[in-house]
Amino acid sequence: MGTFIEIKELKKYFPIESGFIKKSKVDLKAVDGVSFGIEEGDTFGLVGESGCGKTTIGKVLLKLYEPTSGKIFFDGKDVTHLQGGALDEYRKNIQAVFQNPYASLNPRMRIWKLIGEPLVAKGWSVEKVKERVLELLDLVMLPDDCGPRFPHEMSAGQRQQIAIARALSINPKFIVLDEPTSLLDVSAQASILNMIVELQKKLELTYLFISHNLAVVRFLSNRVGVMYCGKLVELADSRKLYLAPKHPYSQALLASILTPNPELQSQEIVLDGDVISPINPPEGCRFYTRCQAVKEGCKENEPPLLEIEPSHFVACHLY
Repeated sequence: MGTFIEIKELKKYFPIESGFIKKSKVDLKAVDGVSFGIEEGDTFGLVGESGCGKTTIGKVLLKLYEPTSGKIFFDGKDVTHLQGGALDEYRKNIQAVFQNPYASLNPRMRIWKLIGEPLVAKGWSVEKVKERVLELLDLVMLPDDCGPRFPHEMSAGQRQQIAIARALSINPKFIVLDEPTSLLDVSAQASILNMIVELQKKLELTYLFISHNLAVVRFLSNRVGVMYCGKLVELADSRKLYLAPKHPYSQALLASILTPNPELQSQEIVLDGDVISPINPPEGCRFYTRCQAVKEGCKENEPPLLEIEPSHFVACHLY
């Protein structure tokens, strides 16, 4: 067991035009120098507000976006800029389950065809495809007779089971789970999450779990990275982060989690101030406009991500 997926100083900028009369090109810095590794067989949770860059990282790993700079390593090999057959081979090992199961499934295709489409693309025979589809339906606990149906005939939870079956069809080693339960009701969420855990054990999968639901991330993840405005501000083992968050932003996020016992509820931390724009971020800490512990140096100097305890990294001038 070792580092299976590693990204180093990953950046993804999107050039946009600024100005009404005099047009000029500027960069939207969606991901700006992020580094972390995922151990084989583990689940790495990536959390943060909408627009912080966590989904962009997932899409870069899936090769839906090309990185602006930085390095990506998969099983010890540099996969930053792959083309042709090498890219096809990489995509056999990495798949995705997206947030909206209805949008990610072609409504005109029957379920057996949706699940078997990747296998057909790889040149499998019709008989082998049908056999594999039945195996996958059983694996995600769907009845065999649902194959001829269309996605709209299934519930939201069942559609996500179909999406998971399709992702597993070509036996990937690594799966990007981009908020796979955020559009489901509570009972369907629990069912899908338990299935994800069981599939990981059974198939020896490695996950990147992207979510804004901190309780779900705690349930699934071995390690957690907290992102803010394109930067990784805290990185630690899941238990350590949830018991003793160090970064002021992480503390505010975790204080917002509701608990069944009101007496154990953490005091809410209200974040005042404006969220900075990723188009023209300040030179210093990107959180200083909302931080209650801001100091003079925070506005001028960007804090590096430093290890303050074993396996616990924080980017904050308080440490």
